[in-house]
Amino acid sequence: MHRNFVHPRPCGPQAVTAVARLVVAVSALAALVLAGPSCTQGPDSVANPSEVLSRTGQSRERYFDALAAARQRGVDDATKAALRRMVAADGYAIDARVQAFDLLFETDRKALVEALENSLPRMGDIAWRERVCAMVADRRIEELVPTLIRAWANPATGFEMRNDRPERVALARIVGEDRVTDTLLRTMRESNPATQANLRARCWELIMKSGDSARLRALLADPDATRGDAMLSDLARVATELGVLPTTREEILWARKLCEDGRRDFFEAAREALAAMPRERREAMEIRSLPIAAAAKRRRPALLTASDAELYDEIQRRTEGRRRASPDFTGFGDGFTEILYQQRERAQWSDLAAMVMALDLLGEEALLRHLFEQADRDREDRSTEYGGVVALDAGGRGELLEFPPRSKQGDLRFESPQALFDALYTGLFHYHNHTQKYDNANYAGPHTGDFAFADSTRCNGLVFTFLSADLIDVDFYRHDRFVVDLGAVARPEN
Repeated sequence: MHRNFVHPRPCGPQAVTAVARLVVAVSALAALVLAGPSCTQGPDSVANPSEVLSRTGQSRERYFDALAAARQRGVDDATKAALRRMVAADGYAIDARVQAFDLLFETDRKALVEALENSLPRMGDIAWRERVCAMVADRRIEELVPTLIRAWANPATGFEMRNDRPERVALARIVGEDRVTDTLLRTMRESNPATQANLRARCWELIMKSGDSARLRALLADPDATRGDAMLSDLARVATELGVLPTTREEILWARKLCEDGRRDFFEAAREALAAMPRERREAMEIRSLPIAAAAKRRRPALLTASDAELYDEIQRRTEGRRRASPDFTGFGDGFTEILYQQRERAQWSDLAAMVMALDLLGEEALLRHLFEQADRDREDRSTEYGGVVALDAGGRGELLEFPPRSKQGDLRFESPQALFDALYTGLFHYHNHTQKYDNANYAGPHTGDFAFADSTRCNGLVFTFLSADLIDVDFYRHDRFVVDLGAVARPEN
């Protein structure tokens, strides 16, 4: 079909004038938009700079006028407070924040440092975070080196797949690329053990992540370096007697808890278990491996020397034919799997021995009855998920240690309390339920929050999920999104 185009009639003089005026107006508007800061009304248009700068969501030109007014009239305390807000809080145009950063740096460097000390490690605007780090490096603000370390160590959305974290880049520019590890070591040694324990742990964590564990082992082997330092003394004991180095802040706490007098028996049991292992296996142990090794020596000493292939074959044989669930993991990344043979290359002794131990314990009727009884209660309770620790009792049998959540935040979340962690330091597995309904296969296994928990704590985990009224699926998981579906266990008959 051909469309008929209708041509307008010729315009008269008034119409031409109107069109001309419209063209002029549009051109003026375009010039206004493109002109940027030159379109400001000027500093005289701002009666109170601090009032303008303290409010988010205004035009960048309005902030430019207020900043210019503050420069002309002097930066009082109220304006400094507003500048600190601009540097720390979201809701401002980045180029206005850059000017606020510079003005605060020029007029009150200490206030700028204080603002960034509190905000940079938690800063969610990654574009501004990168800009701030670059400006800190440009101006060589050495007082912010500890802050850059804390921010670098904190996971940040948007930086997960990046090796060039802007905080590390800034740190290297300030201290020198070849002095980054030295700076981390010095900061860890010089920071106050009581008030800066978190910073010290972050330094350790970053050294481990950078692959410089040999520097830490050398430090711990030097009695003069560890003398009088409770954290380093504890870690030296764990490294010397157990051969294990923690990798994260949570593992540092875990290692130190194992050095307490109340866990002396466990420490000795773990030391004896590791001594029975082949050397190469012992040197590959993680903190989470210690409870598995101690339990294996107590219940099945042959696990300590069994080959990985033998352990793999046992798991495969014992789980063959079990019902499994295949939840939707769209968005978790290519290659994500819960299938044992597809995880074989990633599996370590700690994983394989842990799965064998889980199968053993879940074969005990008393523990299995407790599991289903708790899952039934959890199904009826809509205020929280249930969770706890799988451990060994005094007789070496498996038991579920239940813990009420730290807070109740709905039926899709379990908030682990401190009492749970106290038990987990020597327990085998952290566990939680996905038992909101009997047919819950779509939510079997760990999900995003569970993976974050595992990456943070580095513990072994189990997820129990109802597939039916009489079947509970069991998934083993740990850090780095390693998951194996061990299949379903059946409710014991009455």
